[in-house]
Amino acid sequence: MKRLALLLGVAALTVPALAQDVKPLGMSVKGGLFFPSKKSARDQGANWFTLGIDYKLKDLKFGDGPDGMNTSLVLSADYVSKGDFRHTPVMANYVVRRNEVYYFAGAGFGFVKTPSEGNQTRFAYQIGVGKDFQRGGNPLFVEGRWIGNAKDEVSGFAISVGIRL
Repeated sequence: MKRLALLLGVAALTVPALAQDVKPLGMSVKGGLFFPSKKSARDQGANWFTLGIDYKLKDLKFGDGPDGMNTSLVLSADYVSKGDFRHTPVMANYVVRRNEVYYFAGAGFGFVKTPSEGNQTRFAYQIGVGKDFQRGGNPLFVEGRWIGNAKDEVSGFAISVGIRL
């Protein structure tokens, strides 16, 4: 009976320890500023606010790369808006990571609203670079990227900061 009580006591103490082993979700949440490239969009405001979320779909393996280098496929969705303009690009991205620096390029669809043409769905793309900063359990990051669209009025440069979950 004492052994059973001891076993149950040890089991009860290990459950909270197991719960503290947090695995990453593969998600990132970011926010920042967007600087449109066209004057018609800049007339709404020189800099716009942007929000986004990324989700790592899969790590990719292409042979043996250098130490600290890996690649992945990431799905991203962003929201950029100011005044009568809105751009919501949803893209698949190829990410190359070397230690804390990463590069990415993506393509997909951009849901666009402009005053001249209303709501449309257009080809969207992005290319950028970022850097992770380890602070506690969740790394923070900063990235700069060009967000493009077949509708040039909503293309521009974004600077974002975020956290990996």
